Amino acid sequence: MNTAEIDIEYREMRVVSVSGVDLTKALSDSHITLLNDSFLSHHILCLRGQTLTPHQLVSAGRVFGEPQVQLLGDYRLDDPPEVSVISNYNKLGGEKPHVRATHWHTDDSYFARPAKATMLFAMAIPSSGGSTQFIDTEAVLNAMPDEMRRGIEGRRAVHKYHSRRGKAVVAVRTPEEEALTPDVSHPLIRTHPETGRKALYINPNRIDHVEGLSIAESDALLDELYDFTFDARFQYRHHWQLGDLIIWDNRCTMHRASTDFDVFERREFQRLLLKGDVPI
Repeated sequence: MNTAEIDIEYREMRVVSVSGVDLTKALSDSHITLLNDSFLSHHILCLRGQTLTPHQLVSAGRVFGEPQVQLLGDYRLDDPPEVSVISNYNKLGGEKPHVRATHWHTDDSYFARPAKATMLFAMAIPSSGGSTQFIDTEAVLNAMPDEMRRGIEGRRAVHKYHSRRGKAVVAVRTPEEEALTPDVSHPLIRTHPETGRKALYINPNRIDHVEGLSIAESDALLDELYDFTFDARFQYRHHWQLGDLIIWDNRCTMHRASTDFDVFERREFQRLLLKGDVPI
């Protein structure tokens, strides 16, 4: 069991850097409580210096929730199936390297019960660049002008795997995977099920339109929301180190991969999603 003290470093935005914990060993109840409290308070945790097998990554995920099998079978491991590989060398890019997830998004929003959290474990990183950027959508909502907030109170948006507004190249689904991902509707302002705090809940890659508005009105509202949300004051850029394990809260953040690196250098992670709730 871990006996060392956990060292917590609070950074800009809602980010916590954690050292002094080895996730290959059992954690004490007090350490589990501290990590979960820090995660809920600060949205993003980075646990440095980890050396995890895929099965150990699943065990680490259980510290924060219940791991789930991810949608796309092409990217999942056979054992354990809860772990997927995110790499610039994958089937989406064919024989050429390709950087996935370069547009702002939150994971799994095209499900009725989106994943509450994502965990990424750094297996290979380029010699420079290759960071991941985050937006704190709780901070976005708190800073939003009253008139803009009133315009989205009580409104819902339709999320689709293939949105007409999406800019990202997305993987092709099998018929079975298509059947698992019908269009869904989620509120634009979401109440966190564990903290009770409210956050803007948007996904520019997956939102197709706002319910109850014409397409022109919906597009205008979404464009205004995105322009406000993408402001640099709400952002944090994580510069990866090998062995970093990051967990972030999909209920109150967005993220994207940076393209500021030599795409022929391998950038590869193991990914784990944790089961979430129906957004309210």
